Amino acid sequence: MKRSTLVLLPFLMILGSAVHAQDDVAACSLIRIDQYYGLKEWDCRVPNTPVRISNIYTDKEGQKRVESISSQQNAMCDDQGVCSNSGNFAGNAPAGSYHYTFGWYLGTDTQGNPVSYKSGTGPGFGGKHFRSVKKSIDAGLDKTLPDVVCMPTASFNCSIDNKEIEDEKLPKYLPVVNEQDVKNSGGSCQSTPLCFDKHMKLLGLNNKYFK
Repeated sequence: MKRSTLVLLPFLMILGSAVHAQDDVAACSLIRIDQYYGLKEWDCRVPNTPVRISNIYTDKEGQKRVESISSQQNAMCDDQGVCSNSGNFAGNAPAGSYHYTFGWYLGTDTQGNPVSYKSGTGPGFGGKHFRSVKKSIDAGLDKTLPDVVCMPTASFNCSIDNKEIEDEKLPKYLPVVNEQDVKNSGGSCQSTPLCFDKHMKLLGLNNKYFK
């Protein structure tokens, strides 16, 4: 893969408390998967960043100016992994739609999962990819889960191997997984009450419905 050179972003001054990110890397959480096109939408923003930030820049006359801008940036990444923000290069990450923080860019960790890096750090600036130590949530899952179809209305209306199952009996057939763990691993629990990994493999039931 060709490495594109990032243009250094303007100096960023965050209002309020300082932004905290582990080693200048922010993990991406899967927001949703488009049911028609399969396009994944990711949130790679730095936690606790203010909605509006002050950006210091130099105008055409060489004067320092301060402008209030949104901290959120949006980008699309194509099938070649090249990301663009309104025509401006935004990094290299798997195909999809992304939200990230101003002053950061999109990339991947050592396992190929999308993350965002602070400008001036990471692979886009000659540094190393962030080494992910989190094991995949479905690592070690030996058995294949049954075929499940749910049509939630007032109840979940789930059928397993074409047999209708009452809501309260679903945990007898499927494991219950933690929604936050699924999101941290790039999966999604948007298909109530089911959770899937980033490859759309069924993981089990969302624990918030079966406590």
